[in-house]
Amino acid sequence: MVQIDRLFNEINPKLGEFTFDENVAHVFDDMISRSVPLYDDVQRVLPVLASLLDHPVIRVVDLGCSTGTSLIQLAQALPHRQLELIGVDNSQAMLDKCAEKLSSLDIQPQVELVRADIRDYEPRDASIILMNYTLQFVDLPSRPKLLSRICQSIRPDGFMLVSEKVSHHQVAVDDALVELYFEFKRRNGYSELEIARKREALETVLVPVTVDENGRMFREAGFAEVELLLKWFNFATFVVRKSAG
Repeated sequence: MVQIDRLFNEINPKLGEFTFDENVAHVFDDMISRSVPLYDDVQRVLPVLASLLDHPVIRVVDLGCSTGTSLIQLAQALPHRQLELIGVDNSQAMLDKCAEKLSSLDIQPQVELVRADIRDYEPRDASIILMNYTLQFVDLPSRPKLLSRICQSIRPDGFMLVSEKVSHHQVAVDDALVELYFEFKRRNGYSELEIARKREALETVLVPVTVDENGRMFREAGFAEVELLLKWFNFATFVVRKSAG
């Protein structure tokens, strides 16, 4: 049963103190579905893109897998494809929650869970790399090296699916889109107190960059194709591919 997120009604963290601990893991599935626009659309698009691959075995590495929603939905959507699913996260609480969800499903043998910092983890021979709302939590200096290593790990006809919170160059536009995002959260039942406390907790922890800056990082890491698949105000999803050669 999904637990309702009332975390920031109950706690008042200090500036930049957001962590993926047991408290967050307990309510994470509700938190992300009510906090991230187009979250369900991102989950739906993954099996469609994966089904287009002709790999006999589709190896999927989810960097920042949290509670495993993407891997679980992919396995359930493609029951007749041979999948190797690897979930990587540095939060043991998140991995424990993922394992709890998997325990009641027959896809459990397909999923390997790894506790690691994604800045150090070495993926290999991947058909798909997932980074949904993960890169934004990696410090900016570490992102180029991480993306370069990911690019080298993907098969030439594979891809990376990246979803991120994004910023905008014009301050007035950025402020307006942030306010539209807060209105989205209000419609989903979050109070002004919860919104303010979470914003403060994420300050300096979540560092977004613009769509163009993300695209430049992807290309400098070695990716040849960068497609903006979805965008909702200050959230974006990219499909990033290597060249076929």
